[in-house]
Amino acid sequence: MAHPYEIFEGTPLWDIIDKGINDLVENNDIEETAQREYIIGYLCKLINQLEIKNE
Repeated sequence: MAHPYEIFEGTPLWDIIDKGINDLVENNDIEETAQREYIIGYLCKLINQLEIKNE
């Protein structure tokens, strides 16, 4: 399904955030109420913006 964060899919950043969210969900630390792609994508966007700002 298309989403606004497709540019980040398949990147190492995407993969590590996905793993982190998986771990948190499995440990019952968080409950997802939005689609995973939007959660990961938004976090990737924020980190990417921070990296650009700090260059």
